[in-house]
Amino acid sequence: MIFCIPCIILVLYFAVLGIFFPRYRGYIREGWRCFLDKIRGRKCSASFDNKMRHALSMWLVERNMQRLGKFFYNERNFKWTFITIGAVTTVLFCLLVVFLMYPPCTPGVCVI
Repeated sequence: MIFCIPCIILVLYFAVLGIFFPRYRGYIREGWRCFLDKIRGRKCSASFDNKMRHALSMWLVERNMQRLGKFFYNERNFKWTFITIGAVTTVLFCLLVVFLMYPPCTPGVCVI
């Protein structure tokens, strides 16, 4: 199931971006379709992850970051990077929820 993680992470990020920027809403639909295809064991018809990998690599190369663009152009590096980003985002979200539910208290004074 590790092959599905980059697509779902990209869908989640584009879902947040789609709230503020309408041009990213098409990526949400395409990414969700790709994620469901990979869950079913089919080849991704839209090749959403490849499309995003190429777009990210080209964006980096256009800004004179050739080595970083070459790094993300490698499919394995791209997938592991988004798995790491997803894990870090999940941990930070859980820590935020815990902090909001149980604020730090000193004896006698609790700050909300």
